[in-house]
Amino acid sequence: MKTEEREHLINILRETIYRLTGNYYPDERMKILEYKIERLIKSQNLDGSPPEKIINYFLSSQERKKLLIDLMTVPETRFFREYEQLTALMGGLLKDLKIINLLSIGCSTGEEPYTLAMMMRKEGKGGKVVGADINEKVLEKAREGHYRAGAIQDIPEEFRMFVRQRGRGIEVVEEVKRMVEFRKVNLIEERDFESLGMTFDAVLCRNVLIYFDANSKRRALENIRRVLKKGGHLVLSSTEILQRDYHDLFEPVKVGKFFFYRKGDGHDKGSDS
Repeated sequence: MKTEEREHLINILRETIYRLTGNYYPDERMKILEYKIERLIKSQNLDGSPPEKIINYFLSSQERKKLLIDLMTVPETRFFREYEQLTALMGGLLKDLKIINLLSIGCSTGEEPYTLAMMMRKEGKGGKVVGADINEKVLEKAREGHYRAGAIQDIPEEFRMFVRQRGRGIEVVEEVKRMVEFRKVNLIEERDFESLGMTFDAVLCRNVLIYFDANSKRRALENIRRVLKKGGHLVLSSTEILQRDYHDLFEPVKVGKFFFYRKGDGHDKGSDS
């Protein structure tokens, strides 16, 4: 494939991924995208095919578009990631609530939702955790609740009662699994959020929006805001800052050394229940 043809192919697929997911690959990340696309093309036995055939192949059905969607996800997670921040959330902002509903966006293989359910269970709190991701393959893994044996090292001693040994790995116990539901959600699709059919006390969206440009980021934040209860909070990674451009949607609140973002009082189409 000629250099010009290859560049055309990559750019078309970059725009397609952006249109489908809101995930944008700027020029400085193009090498990563190129590597991923080349692997995908080989996996579909399209290596050596002309660009138009490859483009038509991936745009010809929803199932093939899903291959592009799955391509862009970064399934990196672990149990009790940024545990100190989670403690500030659960033991600070949500401390007085007996029933809590939480949404974990970009949940990947499920470690974060199960972590939240373990923390709720240990504190005697009821409620529900919804784990959401755009990648259906990782959601299948999350629903199983089975993990490698080494994952036990990420779980503090006082929470290990919530997992049990299974074969050469570990499994989340049923009492925790029953608190968690997993759903396919595209951050830029309002209808996906409407289909959740509930509102949340807090939405965790950690290390997800860093891959979005300004336009798709606002769309995602507007969707998140719609499913937050009045006074509910958005939780980003402790290394992320929500710029002033979005303070019409969320106002920063500091708890200890961590910033959280409270749903503002402005009006939108979502529920304020």
